[in-house]
Amino acid sequence: MKKKAVVLLAEGFEDVEAITPIDILKRAGIEVVVAGVGGKVITGSRTKIKMAVEAEVKEINFVPDALILPGGMPGAENLANSQDVKKLIRAVDSKGGIIAAICASPAIILGPMGLLDGRKATCFPGMEEHFPAKVKFVEDNVAVDGNIITSRAPGTALEFSLKIVEALAGKEVARTVADSVVYRG
Repeated sequence: MKKKAVVLLAEGFEDVEAITPIDILKRAGIEVVVAGVGGKVITGSRTKIKMAVEAEVKEINFVPDALILPGGMPGAENLANSQDVKKLIRAVDSKGGIIAAICASPAIILGPMGLLDGRKATCFPGMEEHFPAKVKFVEDNVAVDGNIITSRAPGTALEFSLKIVEALAGKEVARTVADSVVYRG
């Protein structure tokens, strides 16, 4: 059965951290649904790109195999303020699905929810001050601990996306996709 991922976007999302996982996961043959918080057209933080989403988060009526939370400000805060987002995160976690967060999102969303307690995680430099004391902060580009994948910033978005592919489809598929985009990390 084809794996299914949901990428959540809220106003002020970090462009690279949203587009890169969408692209890389689709290259890997993973079905990707882009869902928005607060509307069907969501504006990015840097380029002011307007992304048309397929659904609003409240319309997602399935539990995906992976949930991707791009960072950016105020995008991460807007995701964190949505009860629908938190409900979906908890459903994916209960199912043992992949929860992948990058940049500010690990610290602004997952940390306060208690999902990183006792786990190693990373985030945008300086945002670790928002982690609860129980989080084992690491400065790795990408940190994987159980079903949680965290990453640092736009510069680590490709490595982050490939780790999500590896978790969903295996190392061989991740390597094939990495080779197809000439990634040598």
